[in-house]
Amino acid sequence: MPRFGPRFLALLFLSLAACPKRVVVNGQEMPASAADDLARAELEAVRAQVAGLPPAEAAQRLEVVASRYRGVDSAADALFDAAGKWREAGAPDRAAAALRLLVIDYPLFPRSNEAKYRLALADVAAGRPADGLSTLSSLWPRLPAEERPEAARAAANAAIAARAWPDAVRWLSVAAALTEGAEREAVRARLAEVVDGWLSFLEVARLREELPSDAPAQEVLTMKLARIQLHLRDHARAAELAREVFLRWPDGPYADDAKAIVERIGRLTFVRPNVIGVAIPLSGTFRRWGEAILQGIGIALGEGSGLRLAIRDTRGEPDGAAAAVEALALEEGAIAILGGVTNAEAERAAATAEELQVPFLSLSKQEGVTAAGPHVFQSMLTASAQARALADYAMARHGMRRFGVLYPDVPYGVELANAFWDEVEARGGEIRAAETYAIDRTTFTPLVKSMVGKLQLEERADYQAEVEEIVRKEKDPYRKRKALERARDRLAPVVDFDAIFIPDFAKNVKLIAPALAVEDVVTATCDPGEVARIAKTTGRADLRPVQLLGANGWGGDPTLYDTSPGAPGRHLKCAIFVDGFYAASRRPETRRFVESFAKKYAGAVPGILEASAHDAANMARQVIEKGRAQGRAQVRDGLSALRGFRGATGDITMRPDRTPEKELFFLVIGPDGLRELEAHEVAPPGAGGDAP
Repeated sequence: MPRFGPRFLALLFLSLAACPKRVVVNGQEMPASAADDLARAELEAVRAQVAGLPPAEAAQRLEVVASRYRGVDSAADALFDAAGKWREAGAPDRAAAALRLLVIDYPLFPRSNEAKYRLALADVAAGRPADGLSTLSSLWPRLPAEERPEAARAAANAAIAARAWPDAVRWLSVAAALTEGAEREAVRARLAEVVDGWLSFLEVARLREELPSDAPAQEVLTMKLARIQLHLRDHARAAELAREVFLRWPDGPYADDAKAIVERIGRLTFVRPNVIGVAIPLSGTFRRWGEAILQGIGIALGEGSGLRLAIRDTRGEPDGAAAAVEALALEEGAIAILGGVTNAEAERAAATAEELQVPFLSLSKQEGVTAAGPHVFQSMLTASAQARALADYAMARHGMRRFGVLYPDVPYGVELANAFWDEVEARGGEIRAAETYAIDRTTFTPLVKSMVGKLQLEERADYQAEVEEIVRKEKDPYRKRKALERARDRLAPVVDFDAIFIPDFAKNVKLIAPALAVEDVVTATCDPGEVARIAKTTGRADLRPVQLLGANGWGGDPTLYDTSPGAPGRHLKCAIFVDGFYAASRRPETRRFVESFAKKYAGAVPGILEASAHDAANMARQVIEKGRAQGRAQVRDGLSALRGFRGATGDITMRPDRTPEKELFFLVIGPDGLRELEAHEVAPPGAGGDAP
């Protein structure tokens, strides 16, 4: 292979450089300089011709010149002009195509930077913001100072269109630094909009670290981070950032808000260890509930407790509850708060307490209220607790597997029915029959007939067989009709369930029980003699009684428990229901509370609301006093760890979801009225109870 020395190569390069560039125009090869002269002349002529034409037509003629003289300098000018006309015509795609051809084929074009800048704008307008942003970013170092403010705004718009929010903040910050007056304020407003509306926590933190300390975006980023830390309840960090905002930018738009955050955090961390807050309705429809709660608390926090109550009226409303909790936490410095009794106010009260990180013992039966967070606890009887207790009693102790449900179409009935249904199915049982009704219904016979297969008789094979036999034998119309009536009357009910759950109030229960009796559904489960008598009378050798089950709505009406002949409760003998409190209980803690209540309030008998409030206050008192709690976190942790607390409503252990686990009161309607079942009568076999 021949070898060439450096001198030869240098001479060759010079000779090649000296050779004039040649191009082909209309099939004729000529020097580029000559072609450029022709192109320049034609371009000037076309420019003159298109001056009054529509932009799109003008652009097309200019592109013809560029195509004819491709490779010469004037063709680049033609493409540049064509792109401008396409932009005027509202065709950013065509403008971008012309400019892209220009920057690729003519890299030495004197206005190359301007062409690239226009290409970036055209890409953004054509729906390719990422391409436009990439072009602007690479072009930025070569732009003259006077063009940079507009270029920064264009890059910010491209980033926003591409939803590249961190890039948008970077470019808006640059634009804010390069502008003044009203224009600068407009850019800062856009910057705040992007930071507040679109950045994640990590993006805010990262940008704050990456951008120069004097970047205009730092003020809004620092304020945003302070708000995020406040939301995350990192109060120390939130206060530090907010303090930086009003110290570094005392005249800025966020200074007052930053001072308010520091002040709020100061109040949040202010705690009086001897103050317990109470947020309850003291006016409006639920005023009596609030008064009952105060009576129950009064027994728990009587003389010698060393604790002081701070009380706020919620009016039984969500907004009132939120305001009451906030005032108790921020103004009174309560170390813990009790209340939130109505379902309407429970969730707002719980959410506000969690936001303020103050332990809150809810007195509402609302399901799921503790989901607000780790500072929210519950002390009231819920539907799920009743359903769990009843299902456990019926299925674990007595081996029942099949159930019927009769329930009113109101929240109380629906919630309990659904909870019981879920519990039964979760334990492998089944609901064999379910009937719902309006709360003001007074006739229940059709519902019972439907439940026991005595309504749709065409579905009863035994009845249809008897009808066919009567029709075959009896030809006399009158005798046939009477025989069919007797067949209907003596038709036995289809009782394919072990128990019926009736989650309603005493008024309707007293009407449902006789309807069951009329349809021969026997419910005297605790009276074998009565069952045997009915079996003999009806000729039903396989007769099995059905257990009636109820919830706390059965309580409070003494006539329900009167089983004497002709009395409303005579068909409810042996029925069992659960409640969260029973004032006549022989449980030591319950008796002690009832006696103290009667002594203090002139012989009055407390109910579940007074008892639940008493237990909530006593739980808080025990945690505060025994743990010598000085802060809210100690109270929260103490309540979470509560085990075997002896209360008027039972021995309480806090479950992981901060709802109370306790043995409910099982009450049976017997010959002598209402009686509480003993523990051994409720416990399942093998757990210290009797055999089923």
